[in-house]
Amino acid sequence: MPKVTFKDDDLTVEAEMGANLRDTAQAEGASIPFGCEQGICGTCLINIPVGEENISDIEDQEKETLSAMGAEPGQRLACQCQVEGDLEIESAH
Repeated sequence: MPKVTFKDDDLTVEAEMGANLRDTAQAEGASIPFGCEQGICGTCLINIPVGEENISDIEDQEKETLSAMGAEPGQRLACQCQVEGDLEIESAH
């Protein structure tokens, strides 16, 4: 099972392949804030310093929100990501 490290919490957990990152964070008590949970508000903006290739491809709604926010490369919305391998994430706020 892939390992997800929440750097802000010094927490590493195992996640099912294809698990939603929001669901994993909430189940494990990680401190990532969530708002709308639909890829619109940008509350759950994260940096992915390790394992960006191990997260699902970006969809149109997330791409539009990230563009409107002025997000930088390597930043994603946790509510829109599925785990596909080991990764490290941290809050971008």
